[in-house]
Amino acid sequence: EFTFGKADLYNYLPFKLHELLEDGGNLGIILSNSWLGTDIGKKFYKALQHYYHIKSVVMSNCNRWFKNADVIGTLLILEKKQISEPNLNDEICFWLVNKDIRTLDIHEKETIVNSVVLSEELDADVATMKKYTMSVIEQISDLGITLNSLFHDVIWTDKIKDKLIPIESLLTVKRGERRGWNDLFYPSEENEIESEYIKPVLKNPALLKSYTAGTDIQAFCCHKSKEELQALGHTGAINWIEKFENIKNGTGKLLPMALRRSGSYWYEMDDATKADYVTALNPDKRLFVAKFDEPTFVDQRFTRLLLKNKASSAELIHALLNSVYGMFAIEAIGFGRGLGVLDASSSKLKNMYMINPDKISESDKKEILDLFAEIKSRDVMDVEDELKDPIREKFDRKVLAAIGQEDLYEAIKKSLL
Repeated sequence: EFTFGKADLYNYLPFKLHELLEDGGNLGIILSNSWLGTDIGKKFYKALQHYYHIKSVVMSNCNRWFKNADVIGTLLILEKKQISEPNLNDEICFWLVNKDIRTLDIHEKETIVNSVVLSEELDADVATMKKYTMSVIEQISDLGITLNSLFHDVIWTDKIKDKLIPIESLLTVKRGERRGWNDLFYPSEENEIESEYIKPVLKNPALLKSYTAGTDIQAFCCHKSKEELQALGHTGAINWIEKFENIKNGTGKLLPMALRRSGSYWYEMDDATKADYVTALNPDKRLFVAKFDEPTFVDQRFTRLLLKNKASSAELIHALLNSVYGMFAIEAIGFGRGLGVLDASSSKLKNMYMINPDKISESDKKEILDLFAEIKSRDVMDVEDELKDPIREKFDRKVLAAIGQEDLYEAIKKSLL
């Protein structure tokens, strides 16, 4: 028995439609690609295995199928079986259609249909396929890599898995401070609030362009009651709070009700929400983790990472997170949204694996950090440009060589791109 909890309607449709099919009957169903990279999607995929032989998953590699929806569509082709445990030797084909379906000629349409039906790549210009057994998919998924990655060749992960470690064994992964109502919590520089209630914060991912992070805005952070503020004569903070007391949010709720949360004042934002490292919640073309010189307050648009052991090599961890495998791992934990950004929320980043720093010798560590220092001296570039940088290639090859896997460089680079 499978329970999905809060779920999209499509999560239930294949299981109801199962009743209408004869044994061996086929079902083709178009779904949002979100199931390939979400926790509910994992449950959906596991449940499907008990009801169907999953034959093929088809996705566009060239424009969205539906112009009136921001989501990316996937076509799932299933064959009904009696409800039973999955056979781990069964294979699933992951297809990418490499041409815009609106411009396909008759021959290209036939090529796609015949390719998928025969489970055979007939013309790579039109559609390409990667095929995996269920057991291999399970092994890849165990490394925090989503089903979304299986349209590309990621079979090489088997060779590197012994050199990886869950990111959560070294770092606590959380979202930045989430409060809402920016006008209250992010006052303009022209304000009369007492300075002790103004704290620097990192807020805008677009302004973070370096591997070294800093703050970009001031936030209102007050942990005192209005009575305490009155006794201290801090009228700037009081006036600021009262300015918002009678304002309603978009649903007509007064802000003191809408922003209320247990254990704090409605106008309170916790500047203890700090990070040693940060990465954007929804990265686009730049995949990187930035490091603060000291723990710093960050906004909800970032995933924040905190060292569990302050004696750990913070610099080496930073370098490894930004290596070609680190970039691949960030890309591989999420799924692409229709507007181009990657869904890489903190709940997904918790599942990520990274190269284990304990596998790297002291001499290799020094060379890695020297090379990474050169990369840190410039701004972060889009992934394609990063991977064209000769210093970056030397750094990435050194990281992989340090764990005995330099031969995987081209495969990881190709999968990431």
